[in-house]
Amino acid sequence: MLSVASPQEMGTQEIIDFFRLLSTLANDASATCVEKALKENKELKGDKDSLVRALTDLQAKLDAQVKKSDIAVAQSGEAKATADALKSEIDGAKQTIVAKDKMLEDDASAITGLQSKVAALENDVKTREEEIKKHMEQQAKDAGRITKLTTEFGAKKSELEMISNQLKELQDLSCKVIDGSKDFALSEIDKIYGYAKGIGLKYLQGDLSDDILTDTAYFEGIRRGFGLPLHPSNSIPAKKVRIAVFLASLGTMLADEIFIPFYFSTNDQDAPEGTDTMTTTLSYLSQVDPKRELHLRSVLLAIDPDEQVKVANNRAMGIAWEIHYLRYLVTEDQRENFYQDVIQLCRLAVESWNTLRHLKEKVESFTGAEDDTETFWLPAELDSTSQAKKPQASSKPNGLVSKSSRNSLKSAKGIKLVWPGFYYGNEVLKQGFILLDSQVAGASEEAAPLRRNLRAMQRASIGSSVLSQRRSVTKKSKFSPTAGD
Repeated sequence: MLSVASPQEMGTQEIIDFFRLLSTLANDASATCVEKALKENKELKGDKDSLVRALTDLQAKLDAQVKKSDIAVAQSGEAKATADALKSEIDGAKQTIVAKDKMLEDDASAITGLQSKVAALENDVKTREEEIKKHMEQQAKDAGRITKLTTEFGAKKSELEMISNQLKELQDLSCKVIDGSKDFALSEIDKIYGYAKGIGLKYLQGDLSDDILTDTAYFEGIRRGFGLPLHPSNSIPAKKVRIAVFLASLGTMLADEIFIPFYFSTNDQDAPEGTDTMTTTLSYLSQVDPKRELHLRSVLLAIDPDEQVKVANNRAMGIAWEIHYLRYLVTEDQRENFYQDVIQLCRLAVESWNTLRHLKEKVESFTGAEDDTETFWLPAELDSTSQAKKPQASSKPNGLVSKSSRNSLKSAKGIKLVWPGFYYGNEVLKQGFILLDSQVAGASEEAAPLRRNLRAMQRASIGSSVLSQRRSVTKKSKFSPTAGD
Protein backbone atom coordinates (compact mmCIF):
# COMPACT_ATOMS: atom_id res chain seq x y z
CA MET A 1 0.00 0.00 0.00
CA LEU A 2 1.37 3.32 -0.98
CA SER A 3 2.06 5.74 1.82
CA VAL A 4 0.54 9.03 1.37
CA ALA A 5 2.90 11.87 1.81
CA SER A 6 1.72 14.72 3.90
CA PRO A 7 1.12 17.90 2.15
CA GLN A 8 4.06 19.34 4.08
CA GLU A 9 6.39 16.71 2.59
CA MET A 10 5.18 17.18 -0.90
CA GLY A 11 5.92 20.01 -3.16
CA THR A 12 3.58 21.48 -5.64
CA GLN A 13 5.19 19.74 -8.61
CA GLU A 14 5.04 16.41 -6.85
CA ILE A 15 1.38 16.76 -6.29
CA ILE A 16 0.90 17.47 -9.90
CA ASP A 17 2.94 14.43 -10.87
CA PHE A 18 1.06 12.35 -8.39
CA PHE A 19 -2.23 13.22 -9.95
CA ARG A 20 -0.86 12.50 -13.39
CA LEU A 21 0.24 9.11 -12.19
CA LEU A 22 -3.15 8.37 -10.86
CA SER A 23 -4.57 9.38 -14.18
CA THR A 24 -2.17 7.09 -16.02
CA LEU A 25 -2.97 4.26 -13.67
CA ALA A 26 -6.56 4.78 -14.33
CA ASN A 27 -5.95 4.56 -18.01
CA ASP A 28 -3.32 1.81 -17.94
CA ALA A 29 -3.73 -0.81 -15.30
CA SER A 30 -0.76 -2.83 -16.25
CA ALA A 31 2.03 -3.77 -13.91
CA THR A 32 4.50 -2.02 -15.98
CA CYS A 33 2.77 1.02 -15.41
CA VAL A 34 2.61 0.27 -11.76
CA GLU A 35 6.29 -0.51 -11.48
CA LYS A 36 7.02 2.46 -13.50
CA ALA A 37 4.86 4.44 -11.32
CA LEU A 38 6.49 2.97 -8.21
CA LYS A 39 9.91 3.68 -9.61
CA GLU A 40 8.89 7.11 -10.47
CA ASN A 41 7.31 7.38 -7.07
CA LYS A 42 10.53 6.22 -5.48
CA GLU A 43 12.41 8.69 -7.50
CA LEU A 44 9.94 11.26 -6.62
CA LYS A 45 10.28 10.28 -2.99
CA GLY A 46 14.02 10.66 -3.27
CA ASP A 47 13.46 13.94 -4.92
CA LYS A 48 11.01 14.76 -2.23
CA ASP A 49 13.48 13.85 0.48
CA SER A 50 16.08 15.90 -1.25
CA LEU A 51 13.57 18.62 -1.56
CA VAL A 52 12.61 18.24 2.11
CA ARG A 53 16.25 18.36 3.08
CA ALA A 54 16.68 21.33 0.83
CA LEU A 55 13.63 22.90 2.37
CA THR A 56 14.90 22.05 5.84
CA ASP A 57 18.24 23.59 5.07
CA LEU A 58 16.49 26.47 3.52
CA GLN A 59 14.24 26.74 6.56
CA ALA A 60 17.28 26.57 8.84
CA LYS A 61 18.99 29.19 6.82
CA LEU A 62 15.78 31.17 6.83
CA ASP A 63 15.51 30.77 10.59
CA ALA A 64 19.12 31.75 10.95
CA GLN A 65 18.53 34.64 8.69
CA VAL A 66 15.37 35.57 10.64
CA LYS A 67 17.39 35.26 13.82
CA LYS A 68 20.05 37.45 12.34
CA SER A 69 17.34 39.77 11.16
CA ASP A 70 15.83 39.84 14.68
CA ILE A 71 19.27 40.45 16.10
CA ALA A 72 19.80 43.15 13.54
CA VAL A 73 16.36 44.61 14.35
CA ALA A 74 17.20 44.48 18.03
CA GLN A 75 20.58 46.01 17.36
CA SER A 76 18.87 48.56 15.16
CA GLY A 77 16.46 49.39 18.02
CA GLU A 78 19.33 49.68 20.42
CA ALA A 79 21.18 51.77 17.91
CA LYS A 80 18.10 53.88 17.44
CA ALA A 81 17.70 54.24 21.20
CA THR A 82 21.37 55.05 21.41
CA ALA A 83 20.93 57.46 18.56
CA ASP A 84 17.92 59.01 20.30
CA ALA A 85 19.90 59.27 23.52
CA LEU A 86 22.80 60.73 21.61
CA LYS A 87 20.42 63.10 19.92
CA SER A 88 19.00 64.11 23.30
CA GLU A 89 22.50 64.51 24.59
CA ILE A 90 23.38 66.49 21.51
CA ASP A 91 20.27 68.64 21.96
CA GLY A 92 21.15 69.08 25.62
CA ALA A 93 24.71 69.84 24.68
CA LYS A 94 23.44 72.34 22.14
CA GLN A 95 21.27 73.98 24.80
CA THR A 96 24.18 73.93 27.20
CA ILE A 97 26.36 75.43 24.53
CA VAL A 98 23.71 78.07 23.84
CA ALA A 99 23.42 78.77 27.58
CA LYS A 100 27.18 78.86 27.91
CA ASP A 101 27.37 81.10 24.90
CA LYS A 102 24.83 83.39 26.56
CA MET A 103 26.76 83.16 29.81
CA LEU A 104 29.91 83.95 27.91
CA GLU A 105 28.19 86.91 26.34
CA ASP A 106 26.89 87.99 29.77
CA ASP A 107 30.31 87.41 31.28
CA ALA A 108 31.82 89.37 28.45
CA SER A 109 29.37 92.21 29.14
CA ALA A 110 30.05 91.92 32.87
CA ILE A 111 33.77 91.88 32.23
CA THR A 112 33.37 94.93 30.04
CA GLY A 113 31.34 96.63 32.78
CA LEU A 114 33.85 95.58 35.42
CA GLN A 115 36.64 96.83 33.27
CA SER A 116 34.83 100.17 33.04
CA LYS A 117 34.35 100.15 36.81
CA VAL A 118 37.97 99.18 37.33
CA ALA A 119 38.98 102.05 35.10
CA ALA A 120 36.67 104.37 37.03
CA LEU A 121 38.01 103.02 40.32
CA GLU A 122 41.54 103.53 39.11
CA ASN A 123 40.64 107.12 38.34
CA ASP A 124 38.93 107.38 41.73
CA VAL A 125 41.99 105.89 43.41
CA LYS A 126 44.18 108.40 41.66
CA THR A 127 41.82 111.20 42.70
CA ARG A 128 41.76 109.90 46.27
CA GLU A 129 45.50 109.57 46.31
CA GLU A 130 45.72 113.18 45.26
CA GLU A 131 43.18 114.12 47.94
CA ILE A 132 45.05 112.04 50.52
CA LYS A 133 48.21 113.78 49.52
CA LYS A 134 46.48 117.14 49.92
CA HIS A 135 44.99 116.02 53.25
CA MET A 136 48.36 114.84 54.46
CA GLU A 137 49.82 118.17 53.49
CA GLN A 138 46.90 119.90 55.24
CA GLN A 139 47.37 117.62 58.26
CA ALA A 140 50.99 118.59 58.38
CA LYS A 141 49.92 122.23 58.34
CA ASP A 142 47.19 121.52 60.91
CA ALA A 143 49.66 119.67 63.09
CA GLY A 144 51.81 122.75 63.05
CA ARG A 145 48.81 124.92 63.87
CA ILE A 146 47.73 122.49 66.60
CA THR A 147 51.17 122.63 68.11
CA LYS A 148 51.01 126.40 67.98
CA LEU A 149 47.47 126.45 69.37
CA THR A 150 48.46 123.98 72.09
CA THR A 151 51.20 126.32 73.13
CA GLU A 152 48.81 129.26 73.01
CA PHE A 153 46.18 127.22 74.86
CA GLY A 154 48.66 126.43 77.59
CA ALA A 155 49.43 130.11 77.91
CA LYS A 156 45.72 131.00 77.87
CA LYS A 157 44.99 128.25 80.39
CA SER A 158 47.62 129.63 82.71
CA GLU A 159 46.19 133.10 82.15
CA LEU A 160 42.67 131.77 82.79
CA GLU A 161 43.80 130.08 85.98
CA MET A 162 45.37 133.32 87.09
CA ILE A 163 42.19 135.25 86.21
CA SER A 164 40.09 132.55 87.93
CA ASN A 165 42.18 132.91 91.05
CA GLN A 166 41.82 136.67 90.84
CA LEU A 167 38.07 136.27 90.28
CA LYS A 168 37.83 133.94 93.25
CA GLU A 169 39.70 136.47 95.34
CA LEU A 170 37.26 139.13 94.15
CA GLN A 171 34.31 136.84 94.85
CA ASP A 172 35.66 136.22 98.32
CA LEU A 173 35.55 139.98 98.78
CA SER A 174 31.86 140.12 97.82
CA CYS A 175 28.72 138.69 99.34
CA LYS A 176 26.62 136.04 97.64
CA VAL A 177 23.42 137.44 96.18
CA ILE A 178 20.25 135.45 95.64
CA ASP A 179 17.36 135.42 93.20
CA GLY A 180 14.10 136.80 94.48
CA SER A 181 10.86 137.49 92.66
CA LYS A 182 8.96 140.75 92.78
CA ASP A 183 6.15 138.97 94.63
CA PHE A 184 8.58 137.79 97.30
CA ALA A 185 9.98 141.29 97.81
CA LEU A 186 6.46 142.73 97.96
CA SER A 187 5.39 140.16 100.55
CA GLU A 188 8.28 141.18 102.82
CA ILE A 189 7.49 144.89 102.43
CA ASP A 190 3.78 144.28 103.04
CA LYS A 191 4.62 142.23 106.13
CA ILE A 192 6.52 145.15 107.69
CA TYR A 193 3.87 147.72 106.77
CA GLY A 194 1.01 145.47 107.88
CA TYR A 195 2.65 144.98 111.28
CA ALA A 196 3.24 148.74 111.69
CA LYS A 197 -0.29 149.65 110.69
CA GLY A 198 -1.64 146.98 113.04
CA ILE A 199 0.29 148.50 115.96
CA GLY A 200 -1.04 151.97 115.13
CA LEU A 201 -4.65 150.78 114.94
CA LYS A 202 -4.27 148.69 118.09
CA TYR A 203 -2.64 151.16 120.44
CA LEU A 204 -3.24 154.72 119.18
CA GLN A 205 -7.03 154.78 119.12
CA GLY A 206 -7.57 154.57 122.85
CA ASP A 207 -9.08 157.34 124.97
CA LEU A 208 -6.26 159.21 126.72
CA SER A 209 -6.58 160.32 130.32
CA ASP A 210 -7.18 163.94 131.27
CA ASP A 211 -3.66 164.15 132.70
CA ILE A 212 -2.23 163.52 129.26
CA LEU A 213 -4.74 165.70 127.43
CA THR A 214 -3.99 168.66 129.66
CA ASP A 215 -0.28 168.49 128.77
CA THR A 216 -0.85 170.55 125.64
CA ALA A 217 2.84 171.39 125.30
CA TYR A 218 3.58 167.72 124.61
CA PHE A 219 1.08 167.69 121.76
CA GLU A 220 2.33 171.02 120.47
CA GLY A 221 5.92 169.74 120.38
CA ILE A 222 4.87 166.76 118.26
CA ARG A 223 2.76 169.00 116.03
CA ARG A 224 5.72 171.26 115.36
CA GLY A 225 8.02 168.34 114.72
CA PHE A 226 5.73 166.72 112.16
CA GLY A 227 3.67 169.61 110.89
CA LEU A 228 0.50 167.65 111.67
CA PRO A 229 -2.54 169.02 113.51
CA LEU A 230 -2.14 166.79 116.57
CA HIS A 231 -4.10 168.18 119.51
CA PRO A 232 -5.08 166.84 122.91
CA SER A 233 -8.40 165.24 122.13
CA ASN A 234 -10.03 161.82 121.99
CA SER A 235 -12.02 162.64 118.87
CA ILE A 236 -11.88 160.37 115.84
CA PRO A 237 -9.95 162.95 113.73
CA ALA A 238 -7.40 163.35 116.54
CA LYS A 239 -6.94 159.58 116.83
CA LYS A 240 -6.31 159.35 113.09
CA VAL A 241 -3.61 161.99 113.40
CA ARG A 242 -2.00 159.96 116.21
CA ILE A 243 -1.79 156.97 113.86
CA ALA A 244 -0.36 159.21 111.13
CA VAL A 245 2.28 160.57 113.53
CA PHE A 246 3.27 157.06 114.59
CA LEU A 247 3.52 155.73 111.02
CA ALA A 248 5.34 158.85 109.79
CA SER A 249 7.95 158.78 112.57
CA LEU A 250 8.47 155.03 112.29
CA GLY A 251 8.49 154.97 108.47
CA THR A 252 10.94 157.88 108.22
CA MET A 253 13.41 156.37 110.66
CA LEU A 254 13.20 152.91 109.10
CA ALA A 255 13.79 154.41 105.65
CA ASP A 256 16.77 156.46 106.87
CA GLU A 257 18.43 153.89 109.13
CA ILE A 258 17.23 150.37 108.24
CA PHE A 259 16.00 150.39 104.63
CA ILE A 260 19.48 151.16 103.25
CA PRO A 261 22.01 148.99 101.34
CA PHE A 262 24.54 148.52 104.16
CA TYR A 263 25.57 149.62 107.67
CA PHE A 264 29.00 150.86 108.69
CA SER A 265 29.20 150.78 112.45
CA THR A 266 27.25 150.04 115.60
CA ASN A 267 27.95 153.64 116.58
CA ASP A 268 26.43 156.08 114.10
CA GLN A 269 29.05 158.65 115.06
CA ASP A 270 31.75 156.29 113.71
CA ALA A 271 30.15 156.02 110.26
CA PRO A 272 32.60 157.35 107.66
CA GLU A 273 31.80 160.51 105.80
CA GLY A 274 30.11 159.98 102.49
CA THR A 275 27.68 157.30 103.64
CA ASP A 276 24.80 159.20 102.09
CA THR A 277 26.89 159.72 98.96
CA MET A 278 27.52 155.98 98.70
CA THR A 279 23.84 155.21 99.14
CA THR A 280 23.00 157.78 96.49
CA THR A 281 25.62 156.27 94.20
CA LEU A 282 24.08 152.82 94.59
CA SER A 283 20.65 154.24 93.88
CA TYR A 284 21.96 155.93 90.73
CA LEU A 285 23.81 152.79 89.56
CA SER A 286 20.71 150.65 90.06
CA GLN A 287 19.06 152.75 87.35
CA VAL A 288 21.89 153.20 84.86
CA ASP A 289 24.15 150.19 85.47
CA PRO A 290 22.45 147.44 87.52
CA LYS A 291 25.38 145.02 87.19
CA ARG A 292 27.87 147.47 88.68
CA GLU A 293 25.39 148.35 91.39
CA LEU A 294 24.97 144.66 92.24
CA HIS A 295 28.74 144.13 92.36
CA LEU A 296 29.36 147.20 94.52
CA ARG A 297 26.49 146.31 96.84
CA SER A 298 27.70 142.70 97.17
CA VAL A 299 31.18 143.99 98.11
CA LEU A 300 29.70 146.34 100.71
CA LEU A 301 27.48 143.57 102.11
CA ALA A 302 30.56 141.37 102.54
CA ILE A 303 32.26 143.93 104.79
CA ASP A 304 31.96 142.33 108.23
CA PRO A 305 28.37 141.01 107.77
CA ASP A 306 28.03 140.02 111.43
CA GLU A 307 28.92 143.55 112.45
CA GLN A 308 26.37 144.91 109.98
CA VAL A 309 23.64 142.75 111.51
CA LYS A 310 24.69 144.01 114.92
CA VAL A 311 24.52 147.59 113.65
CA ALA A 312 21.04 147.02 112.22
CA ASN A 313 19.76 145.46 115.46
CA ASN A 314 21.21 148.30 117.52
CA ARG A 315 19.60 150.82 115.20
CA ALA A 316 16.32 148.94 115.52
CA MET A 317 16.51 149.25 119.30
CA GLY A 318 17.34 152.94 118.92
CA ILE A 319 14.34 153.48 116.66
CA ALA A 320 12.10 151.62 119.11
CA TRP A 321 13.37 153.82 121.92
CA GLU A 322 12.78 157.00 119.95
CA ILE A 323 9.28 155.83 119.03
CA HIS A 324 8.81 155.26 122.75
CA TYR A 325 8.57 159.05 122.96
CA LEU A 326 5.07 158.65 121.54
CA ARG A 327 4.03 156.38 124.42
CA TYR A 328 1.92 159.19 125.90
CA LEU A 329 -0.38 158.81 122.89
CA VAL A 330 -1.14 155.29 124.17
CA THR A 331 -3.26 154.50 127.20
CA GLU A 332 -1.15 153.89 130.28
CA ASP A 333 -2.04 150.20 130.65
CA GLN A 334 -0.91 149.48 127.05
CA ARG A 335 2.36 151.42 126.96
CA GLU A 336 4.66 148.51 127.81
CA ASN A 337 2.94 146.25 125.27
CA PHE A 338 3.18 149.07 122.74
CA TYR A 339 6.92 149.39 123.36
CA GLN A 340 7.52 145.62 123.08
CA ASP A 341 5.50 145.42 119.86
CA VAL A 342 7.48 148.31 118.39
CA ILE A 343 10.72 146.49 119.30
CA GLN A 344 9.39 143.34 117.66
CA LEU A 345 8.38 145.35 114.58
CA CYS A 346 11.84 146.91 114.27
CA ARG A 347 13.48 143.49 114.58
CA LEU A 348 11.11 142.14 111.93
CA ALA A 349 12.03 145.07 109.67
CA VAL A 350 15.75 144.30 110.13
CA GLU A 351 15.24 140.60 109.42
CA SER A 352 13.10 141.15 106.30
CA TRP A 353 15.30 143.93 104.95
CA ASN A 354 18.44 141.85 105.50
CA THR A 355 16.90 139.29 103.14
CA LEU A 356 15.97 141.94 100.60
CA ARG A 357 19.45 143.50 100.71
CA HIS A 358 20.88 140.29 99.24
CA LEU A 359 18.53 140.09 96.23
CA LYS A 360 20.04 140.47 92.77
CA GLU A 361 17.41 143.05 91.89
CA LYS A 362 17.86 146.04 94.17
CA VAL A 363 14.99 146.90 96.53
CA GLU A 364 15.17 150.55 97.57
CA SER A 365 12.93 152.80 99.63
CA PHE A 366 12.00 156.34 98.62
CA THR A 367 10.56 159.17 100.72
CA GLY A 368 10.47 162.14 98.35
CA ALA A 369 6.83 163.18 98.52
CA GLU A 370 7.48 165.83 95.88
CA ASP A 371 7.58 163.12 93.18
CA ASP A 372 4.71 162.40 90.82
CA THR A 373 1.96 161.59 93.30
CA GLU A 374 -0.11 159.66 90.79
CA THR A 375 2.71 157.18 90.24
CA PHE A 376 4.40 156.89 93.61
CA TRP A 377 1.84 157.57 96.34
CA LEU A 378 -1.48 156.53 97.85
CA PRO A 379 -3.54 158.34 100.49
CA ALA A 380 -2.62 157.20 104.00
CA GLU A 381 -4.58 154.36 105.58
CA LEU A 382 -5.68 155.59 109.00
CA ASP A 383 -8.46 153.14 109.85
CA SER A 384 -9.08 149.41 109.65
CA THR A 385 -11.37 149.67 106.61
CA SER A 386 -8.76 151.18 104.26
CA GLN A 387 -6.57 148.57 102.64
CA ALA A 388 -4.04 149.04 99.86
CA LYS A 389 -4.67 146.81 96.90
CA LYS A 390 -1.83 144.40 96.22
CA PRO A 391 -0.38 144.62 92.70
CA GLN A 392 -0.94 141.89 90.20
CA ALA A 393 2.03 140.47 88.31
CA SER A 394 0.90 142.07 85.06
CA SER A 395 -0.39 145.36 86.46
CA LYS A 396 1.16 148.48 87.90
CA PRO A 397 2.22 148.14 91.56
CA ASN A 398 -0.66 148.83 93.97
CA GLY A 399 -1.75 151.49 91.48
CA LEU A 400 -4.28 154.22 92.02
CA VAL A 401 -7.16 152.49 90.35
CA SER A 402 -9.73 154.88 91.77
CA LYS A 403 -10.36 158.01 89.72
CA SER A 404 -11.45 159.84 92.85
CA SER A 405 -8.15 158.96 94.52
CA ARG A 406 -6.20 160.35 91.56
CA ASN A 407 -8.22 163.53 91.64
CA SER A 408 -7.74 163.88 95.39
CA LEU A 409 -3.98 163.58 94.99
CA LYS A 410 -3.88 166.10 92.15
CA SER A 411 -5.82 168.66 94.14
CA ALA A 412 -4.18 167.88 97.50
CA LYS A 413 -2.32 170.52 99.49
CA GLY A 414 0.05 170.17 102.41
CA ILE A 415 1.00 166.58 101.59
CA LYS A 416 2.96 164.84 104.39
CA LEU A 417 4.91 161.60 104.18
CA VAL A 418 3.44 158.78 106.27
CA TRP A 419 5.17 155.63 104.95
CA PRO A 420 7.94 155.23 102.34
CA GLY A 421 7.46 153.62 98.95
CA PHE A 422 9.75 151.01 97.42
CA TYR A 423 11.47 150.33 94.10
CA TYR A 424 12.26 146.93 92.65
CA GLY A 425 15.05 147.74 90.24
CA ASN A 426 13.67 150.63 88.18
CA GLU A 427 10.03 149.72 88.82
CA VAL A 428 7.84 150.93 91.63
CA LEU A 429 7.30 147.84 93.77
CA LYS A 430 4.96 149.41 96.32
CA GLN A 431 3.63 152.92 96.45
CA GLY A 432 4.18 154.92 99.61
CA PHE A 433 1.51 156.57 101.74
CA ILE A 434 1.02 160.30 102.18
CA LEU A 435 -1.34 162.27 104.36
CA LEU A 436 -3.57 164.75 102.54
CA ASP A 437 -4.97 167.92 104.05
CA SER A 438 -8.43 166.59 103.30
CA GLN A 439 -7.76 163.60 105.55
CA VAL A 440 -6.97 165.78 108.58
CA ALA A 441 -9.33 168.67 107.85
CA GLY A 442 -11.47 167.80 110.86
CA ALA A 443 -8.48 167.59 113.16
CA SER A 444 -7.15 170.92 111.84
CA GLU A 445 -10.43 172.67 112.53
CA GLU A 446 -10.57 171.13 115.98
CA ALA A 447 -6.97 172.09 116.77
CA ALA A 448 -7.16 175.74 115.66
CA PRO A 449 -8.75 177.18 118.83
CA LEU A 450 -6.64 174.93 120.99
CA ARG A 451 -3.46 176.25 119.38
CA ARG A 452 -4.58 179.83 120.03
CA ASN A 453 -5.25 178.98 123.66
CA LEU A 454 -1.90 177.24 123.90
CA ARG A 455 -0.03 180.25 122.61
CA ALA A 456 -1.82 182.40 125.17
CA MET A 457 -0.97 179.96 127.94
CA GLN A 458 2.67 179.87 126.87
CA ARG A 459 2.91 183.62 127.01
CA ALA A 460 1.28 183.63 130.43
CA SER A 461 3.42 180.87 131.92
CA ILE A 462 6.76 181.52 130.26
CA GLY A 463 8.54 181.03 133.59
CA SER A 464 7.08 177.58 134.26
CA SER A 465 9.83 175.05 134.86
CA VAL A 466 7.72 172.17 133.65
CA LEU A 467 7.00 173.89 130.34
CA SER A 468 10.66 174.81 129.96
CA GLN A 469 11.62 171.17 130.41
CA ARG A 470 9.12 170.12 127.78
CA ARG A 471 10.46 172.73 125.35
CA SER A 472 14.01 171.57 125.83
CA VAL A 473 12.96 168.03 125.01
CA THR A 474 11.03 168.94 121.88
CA LYS A 475 13.74 171.27 120.59
CA LYS A 476 16.44 168.67 121.08
CA SER A 477 14.89 166.14 118.70
CA LYS A 478 11.52 165.46 117.34
CA PHE A 479 12.06 161.75 118.11
CA SER A 480 14.56 161.77 121.02
CA PRO A 481 13.07 161.11 124.47
CA THR A 482 15.21 161.58 127.53
CA ALA A 483 15.72 158.99 130.21
CA GLY A 484 13.39 160.88 132.47
CA ASP A 485 10.55 160.76 129.94
